[in-house]
Amino acid sequence: MKRNTIVTVLLACGLLLAATPLFAQTAAPAASSNWFTGKASVLLLGRDNVDSSKFLEYREVPKGVSMPVFSLAGSHNGIDYALTGQNIYQWDERYMGHADLSWLGVAFDYNSIVHNMGFNGHTLYSETAPGVWKMSAATRTYLGNAAIAEPTATRIYPFYANLLAPTLAAANSTDLTSLRQRGDVAFDLGKKLPFDLQFTYMRELKTGARGESSGDILGAISPVVAAPETMDEVTQDIGIRWAYNFKSGNVYARYNRNTYTDNLDALVIDNPFLAVDTVYTAATVPGGPAAARFSTSPDNEASRGAFGVLFKMKKQTRFSADFAMNTWTQDEAFLPYTNNSAALTLTGAPTNSTSSLPQKSFGGKINTSMYNFAFSSRPVEALSVRMKYRVYDLTNKTNRYVITGDASASPDRTFSAVTPTAEDPYGHATANHYDNSSKRFDLQASYDIKDLTLEGSYRNGKLERTSREAESGKENTYGIAAVYHANDMFGFKAMYDSYKRTADGTTVNGFQEDESEKTTKRTGLQFEFTPADKFDVGFTYYKNDRDYPNRPNRSASTPGTQAGLLNAKYDTYTVDFGYRPNERTELDFWYTYEKNQATNQWVTLVSGTTNVNNQLNYAGNDKGNSFGVNADFQIVPDKWKLSFMFTQQKIDGFMDVTSNTSGATGCCSFYIGRTTLNPAGAQDFADYDDTQWTTANLNLAYTYNAKATLSVGYAYDKYTYADAFNASSSLFPQAVLFYLQENNGNYSANVVYTKLTVRF
Repeated sequence: MKRNTIVTVLLACGLLLAATPLFAQTAAPAASSNWFTGKASVLLLGRDNVDSSKFLEYREVPKGVSMPVFSLAGSHNGIDYALTGQNIYQWDERYMGHADLSWLGVAFDYNSIVHNMGFNGHTLYSETAPGVWKMSAATRTYLGNAAIAEPTATRIYPFYANLLAPTLAAANSTDLTSLRQRGDVAFDLGKKLPFDLQFTYMRELKTGARGESSGDILGAISPVVAAPETMDEVTQDIGIRWAYNFKSGNVYARYNRNTYTDNLDALVIDNPFLAVDTVYTAATVPGGPAAARFSTSPDNEASRGAFGVLFKMKKQTRFSADFAMNTWTQDEAFLPYTNNSAALTLTGAPTNSTSSLPQKSFGGKINTSMYNFAFSSRPVEALSVRMKYRVYDLTNKTNRYVITGDASASPDRTFSAVTPTAEDPYGHATANHYDNSSKRFDLQASYDIKDLTLEGSYRNGKLERTSREAESGKENTYGIAAVYHANDMFGFKAMYDSYKRTADGTTVNGFQEDESEKTTKRTGLQFEFTPADKFDVGFTYYKNDRDYPNRPNRSASTPGTQAGLLNAKYDTYTVDFGYRPNERTELDFWYTYEKNQATNQWVTLVSGTTNVNNQLNYAGNDKGNSFGVNADFQIVPDKWKLSFMFTQQKIDGFMDVTSNTSGATGCCSFYIGRTTLNPAGAQDFADYDDTQWTTANLNLAYTYNAKATLSVGYAYDKYTYADAFNASSSLFPQAVLFYLQENNGNYSANVVYTKLTVRF
């Protein structure tokens, strides 16, 4: 498992979970006779200063006094209400509550989610307006003139490093941080009605930076420059749901209207080597834009409707049918062809004006429909049967137009004619209609033989696609499972299933992963053993093998030149042990070993031939070792409690890279001279997402009485990694690439805290 998957999950758990209680989506029910009851905690923290954003990636760990939680709940004159707050007045705050009247129910949930992707990133730019990153015109002119005057042969990294040294030293600092603020409210109007009726409203605001964004700025130098991708987005959803319950079932209907608005239509980044838009011709190769413009997500809308029915019959027989219809639309105004005022269309019109566009907006529309039927029954005491049939259809209803020219071949520099073909009648393959549909049937049956339950499953699916290389395919899955639980001493679960997908169509470069032929075999085992009241032992094993067989060779005359993901394997072993020697002591230990492997291969051919130009094979693997210990000691029952938690996860990654450059020349300088498949022909990555994360928490709590608890504690958090893509912290690691190189790396933190919890 890669670092950005494992570590994200771990960090989301939080450092102080052992010290701070968690709450569900709704607040606790109110006491029936009190105006209110409640609980509040005050936390006093002292901690190390930490520069890395990883420590605070999805949370805030404040210094000094904070309130991690409060809750109020009450009831009076038939009105019940509750309010809960977490991490009060922090970036990761959350508030939930409800009020129930005799005829109306109201519930709300406000959740603020912070994402610190990197601190102290370095950039050549200043943001003069949202999404507009500017650099001094005088500096850009000086750098461009100096670079163009330098002979091409010596225009290499040492030259650029010396030229840019003063500019890099004066780079600004910026953080990559986003804030997601989501609020939901629901009104229940069905308390006095013979049916259920609910109105819902959701609003979500995303601000800050989506992350690091970069792209080519073509010209004489053609740099790649990274800048924060400014974000200012609003998503809203209004919904209504109706339901009616009757003796033998229920019926429901719902409708939702969803809108997405991006208040920024583009990200604009200055060219660090050019201050004035310049035309590009064969005689004036240095031509290019003074600033590059990159589009952001377009505004769009969705209407979603559904209705369904459920019937209950004898012998636990159930039949349900659900129907859903959605419409997605997108009609955002197009941006101009380019941002370069000196570039012209074939008719001489400026390409940086929307007046030269053949169409002002996209006019996109997609309709989807889904039909789902389900049946379940227990015809005899030991037998259970479940069946489902699902049909999904997506139809692209966008009004298409023919693209006669664009600037995609050399962005922002020149305008090129586009000639439609029989395969691409609108000018580009990406403009073709892409409809798809699927039909799926599931059957499951289980049979009880005393304490043993046996289950079998079968799934059959049919896939249809338009404007994809694999125009159709079939899916088949077979599975068996067994569950045995004779008593509290021993339990056993086992499962196995086999999945196969076919792909029918014609491909040149190889089918994409989501449409290619695929086989998957999954195996799972779980044992639970409790030999005595004081001990319990568990073991879990899970294996997932994926293969993509019969991928076509990119070169028909050269076997072994398949391209894409070839196979992947995932193995996980977990052992857990619990020991409770007496009523005052609890000890738990767990250990997990993971091994993940995946092989990808990429092949290029000599232009116009079937000869192999380059071939790279990436065989990566991760090995993970994780373990943890939890202990609770009731020193004095109901008075003094000591808790301890320790976890560590270590991931070792390795990427084995082999190359084959059997062509006359390679594509890349480090391949030159390597003419055979040779493990030494490419650089392996020994440190490929190597990660180690360690946490510990020691907490001593004293309960003075039923209304007050005081605790003190110490927490430790350490994170280290070695990453092939972040080996350098330089803003300018390679000519002419500029990256933010924000700090999201190694850290260690010590935290000392006290917490007072009062109940009232």
